[in-house]
Amino acid sequence: MLKTINILFSLVLLLAIVPVQAQLSDRVIAVVDNDVILESEFTVRMNSVREQIAAGTIPRGIPIEELESQLLDQLILENLQSQLAIRSGIRIDDNTLNQALTTIAQQNNMSFDEFRSVLNQDGQYQSFREQIRQDMMLNNLQSGTINQRITITRQEIENYLRSEAAQADISPEYRVQHILVPVDNPTQNALQKELADLIYQQLQDGADILELSASRQILGLPVGGGDLAGWRKAESLPTMFRSVVPDMEIGEITEPFTSDNGFHIVKLVEKRGGVDLQVDQAQLRHILIQPNEIRTAQQSEDLIHELYQRIQDGEDFGDLARVFTDDPGSMVSGGDLGWMTQGQLPPLFEVAVSELTIGELSQPFQNGESWHIAQLMDRRVEDVTEENARFQAEQILRERKYDNELENWLTEIRDTAYVDIRLGEESD
Repeated sequence: MLKTINILFSLVLLLAIVPVQAQLSDRVIAVVDNDVILESEFTVRMNSVREQIAAGTIPRGIPIEELESQLLDQLILENLQSQLAIRSGIRIDDNTLNQALTTIAQQNNMSFDEFRSVLNQDGQYQSFREQIRQDMMLNNLQSGTINQRITITRQEIENYLRSEAAQADISPEYRVQHILVPVDNPTQNALQKELADLIYQQLQDGADILELSASRQILGLPVGGGDLAGWRKAESLPTMFRSVVPDMEIGEITEPFTSDNGFHIVKLVEKRGGVDLQVDQAQLRHILIQPNEIRTAQQSEDLIHELYQRIQDGEDFGDLARVFTDDPGSMVSGGDLGWMTQGQLPPLFEVAVSELTIGELSQPFQNGESWHIAQLMDRRVEDVTEENARFQAEQILRERKYDNELENWLTEIRDTAYVDIRLGEESD
């Protein structure tokens, strides 16, 4: 969303700094459902278009009538979306807006205060601020609406993951360094093999692979190699490395292996991207107590402390959860939440259980109006590579469909809206 705001920054700023002429009367030039577009709005935006034509950002030669028609269509769509956003309850609070403005300021090498000061020199800060609020509101509306309209099937994900495009889109990239001990005759390579083994041992003892490869000779025998410049996907690595590098850990150095050229030693310096993912998970159970029609906030707090003490005195956690918890999802299972990954729980809940040892019971803690007791049953590291691959595939497929679905939706809301265009009519 902020990327979109940044892209639109120069355009919006142009819009913000074009003054509304005092002599304009705010004649209605279009009725759009329950709202109107005023001539002053249109003139401000049209003045901006002329500024951009003069600056060369809009090509010259487009008939002014065509530009006016396109601009009015854009204003109508913005107005329709704004009405929809308001009806949907979408709001951008001041804190969120200030964060966005701070990001825009940083992208233009200014602090928030400097940015505000520059805009205030022409008295345009408030109008620019409200324009960004409007842009963010429409972005939120579009994102929520379009993502609900897009369907990604399991079969689409499977087909994508089997495609060559998937390998290019989601496969990892590597930074690799290597040493080559070349051989002239593969059948007479005993000395080169000894040298490769010696170099490997030196690397294990902390020698720098780039320094060794740059020496060009070791013990009178030639060596080569160095850094394979830049980030490379597996398919762009030298052929003899492709089956080796993907299975390496960062910092790992291979034992010498042979090819037609000689003996190779490879070091994986860095790795990025890809779908390999291991996550820490915690198996938890809890008791939730919250105020209701028959229990006050104070009574809820008293009850959670009473239950905590009963567990400490030896009563079974699961039995108490089945009787007292206000969480219907875990009541039958004695408060069991199953395996939870970081980010699945509310922040205060995660803080409360983060330092627990296996079997340990938390102190009663509050999250909003609710009270909890939690117990850590176990911890594990789970390989979620397959799930991560599917998630990334779904996101890529969703992005591919987004623009087309957005265009369809905008066409639909325009076609179903009441629009009465009065631009060009003579005013009374």
